[in-house]
Amino acid sequence: MLRIWPLLAFLFNPLALCNNSDTSNDPFADDPFKNEASQINNNHDHKSRIELKGYYQHNNLRTDHPFNPGEELFSDKVKLVSLDAQLESDWQNQWKTRGRIYLRYLDEGHKDATKSTLLEGIAQWQSKDRNLIIELGRSKPQWSNGYNYDIANMLQPQRSLPYIDQDNPLQSKGWDMVSGQYFNGPWSFSAYLVASENPYVDTNSEAVLRLGYQDNDSFSLLLNKIEGQNLSFGATYSSLLTDSITFRTEWTRHSYRQMISSLKIKQQSNYQRLVLGSTYTADSGWSLTGEYFYNEHGANKQEWENVTADAAASAERLRQNQSTDPATDYKNTYTGLNLMSQGWVRERYFSFMFMSIESEDLWQLRLSSQYSLDDSSSLYRLELHKSFNDNFSARLQWQVFNGCDLCEYGLSPSNNDVRLTGSWLF
Repeated sequence: MLRIWPLLAFLFNPLALCNNSDTSNDPFADDPFKNEASQINNNHDHKSRIELKGYYQHNNLRTDHPFNPGEELFSDKVKLVSLDAQLESDWQNQWKTRGRIYLRYLDEGHKDATKSTLLEGIAQWQSKDRNLIIELGRSKPQWSNGYNYDIANMLQPQRSLPYIDQDNPLQSKGWDMVSGQYFNGPWSFSAYLVASENPYVDTNSEAVLRLGYQDNDSFSLLLNKIEGQNLSFGATYSSLLTDSITFRTEWTRHSYRQMISSLKIKQQSNYQRLVLGSTYTADSGWSLTGEYFYNEHGANKQEWENVTADAAASAERLRQNQSTDPATDYKNTYTGLNLMSQGWVRERYFSFMFMSIESEDLWQLRLSSQYSLDDSSSLYRLELHKSFNDNFSARLQWQVFNGCDLCEYGLSPSNNDVRLTGSWLF
């Protein structure tokens, strides 16, 4: 029954699309849908926003990918056109509905996919003094304050990619839930009952309790209970150490492993993750960020060697038409491909990011990198953003994958790729 709740936001929302133009947002922000409401009268406010986006990406493919059995095609180009619309309405400062719909056409060279998704659809009530909020519908709570690794988002067991692929709003798709939040000064208490979509545990529902404190120093404690599983825990802490340096840390502990079932050597009663990160912001506005990530869910050395060696050997036998057991060889090959696509598959990482200020003529540069400390493979990225006016912006992105054939980033089908994105806000 939870899954029909997102429709409430549209059944009771009388919004009409309007052209609300805003000043240019942070071009590297996770969510471009943050703007001020347009006041209609004292009792009813509304806001709406539509983004039309398109991009073209060219991939410089590896000529002999170790997991390619000969029939798995990696595309040398990707094209996308998408429409992302958010509508919100507010009555008497107590009742609110919000909906966000995403439609896309994606051409990956060998297949075309048209997809429409309800990312968000909620009905919300809040008390007159705004210290109590009740929500019903589909939403995605954001509990992490991560720059790159957002492990405290307990309902998102698989990796979400806030900056690896910011052109994919499907990462913003929420869960059908009922939730309540209570605020008392800097303190907050929240409870969530969720229709689970956990890909690693066969369950229908889960619940989260969160205690938060927000001031110069901020922290939160999280409890996550999944049907049939022991409690999972999470904690976050962030602090402004000086006027220019911020520090953050996050920790989680799960009773089950968030990884494909083929990795079976590491048998533990719990699996922990830890993030330590800091950002320095200069007086002129540019910033440097570094993060260390420890991940017990990831493959250890023996597990990684077993899976990748089997997948590579099976793919080679299939390519050479020398397989005596094609079913098993295809299974091994696709196990390797699935492992490669999960992300956070090893145990230790370090990331680094430089972001410039936006120039007077609205240019901005970001340089970033990720390193797998387990196999010394790496990903490097350059992003150049240009805002032409309040409604139109463009981004040029170039990324390079470096590492041995059976190393994490070396297993990318692309040696490097270039993407040009255009975004129109209405």
